[in-house]
Formats: sequence, structure tokens, C-alpha cells
Amino acid sequence: MIRIAHLSDIHFGAHLPALVGPLIEDIASFAPDAIAISGDLTQRARQLEFEAAAAFIATLPAPVVAVPGNHDIPARALFERMFDPRRRWRRFISQTTEPVVMLPGLALIGLDTVRRAQPHLDWSAGGVSAARLARLASRIEAAGERRVVVVAHHPLRHPPMAPGRARPLGAGAALAMMGRAGVCAVLSGHLHRSAPIPGSPPVVICGSTLSHRVQGVPNGWTLIELDEDGPPLVRQRIAEGLTWRDAAPTGSEAA
Repeated sequence: MIRIAHLSDIHFGAHLPALVGPLIEDIASFAPDAIAISGDLTQRARQLEFEAAAAFIATLPAPVVAVPGNHDIPARALFERMFDPRRRWRRFISQTTEPVVMLPGLALIGLDTVRRAQPHLDWSAGGVSAARLARLASRIEAAGERRVVVVAHHPLRHPPMAPGRARPLGAGAALAMMGRAGVCAVLSGHLHRSAPIPGSPPVVICGSTLSHRVQGVPNGWTLIELDEDGPPLVRQRIAEGLTWRDAAPTGSEAA
């Protein structure tokens, strides 16, 4: 059994500091093989926020694949947003926004879905460029017989709870390629509410793990369990005060 701890929408700068230590302890108690962070590590892409995010990642008990979210590029520094939007990410988090962790039986692959601008008013909506899709396809092929899980901030398939939200540009082509390639799950965030979305591949959305911007639902993270075949099993952990517990079961097999 392979275990992936999936976190999202941490939003350092708008986070709950008292939950950080209990979160790390809770993740460690499940001994995950890898950890996925599907974006929005910061609130406003400020230096202090990135420094906090980097320090947090350094404490995690397994290899990490972290991808940026729309909050991880500058919102008001428009020149930087247009010409070098990932500069701060490269400085504090990683030289890549699409990391890969290869383990026995698992390829955990990052996909950067952040866009600096959109042809519509919702600049937060994201997208998958042709170049990033081609690079993802190459990395999936290089994974060989491993089970492949992709990490992307923006859900490429939206749940019913998100009516009217703009879908990421290129989402259909990305899902079609991943379906043909046999990707077993896409781990996402962005909506601040957890949801497994059936399909090929299934999309697993994690709620906000540490932010106070939880939209009336508890902070949470998800444990993804994979066996040699079959759909991923999704176990949701939610915060209750300063402790973490299992959420009520909802038939959460992401098939």
C-alpha cells in the first residue's frame, strides 16, 4: 500500500499558526511515502510568507511535491507578474514548479496550472499550456510501470459545488491525455472544500489545510492510499480545535 498525504491552500500569511505543529504530527502518524501540496502556499506571495512555507516543507516527514497556486504569484506587482511571476517561488521553494518524486510503485508528478492572465475576468482560474501538457506526457511515459498521481492546484474537473467557476484553459485536453495514459488520480485544491470527483482520471480536491479562509468548513488534509490496482482510497482528516480526526465517511472512494 502506498500512502500520499495531500495538503492544499495553506496560505501562510493567512494561516492558523497553532495548527501547524499538530498537523505535522498527524501527518507523521500515518507514515506517508510522499507528500503532495497542491498550491497556494502563501496568501500574497510575500517574502515572509514564502520563508514560512519553505520552513514548513523542511519539517515534513516524507519527500514533497509542491506546485504553485494562483496566490503564489504577485497580485499587485504587475511588472513582475507579467514578466517573471515565479521568481519568488524559485528563490524560496524550488527551482522548478513541476517537481517529480519517483518511488517504487509510484510517480508523483507536479503540473503547474498557474497563469499570469486570462482572456476573461477570473485571472485565478488557471490553465494547462501545450508545452506543459507535452512535458507531463513525457514524464508519465518515463514513469514506466509505476502508478502515476499528478498534483495540480486547479481542479481540471469541477464538482457541483462550484457552479459558474471558470474551468482551467486546456483542462479537457489534459484530462483526456491523462485518461489515455492511465493516471490513477489528480490531486488539486483551489476551491477550499474537499471533494472526490469521479472520472478518468478521478480528481481529488483537498480543502484548505491551514488557512482561516475555510468558507465555513473545517481545515483538512487527505490521505490517499493506493494498492497495486484499483481506484485510490481517500481518507479525509479534519481539524477539531487543535487536534485532527477522521471526517465522517462519505463513500470517499474516488472511482
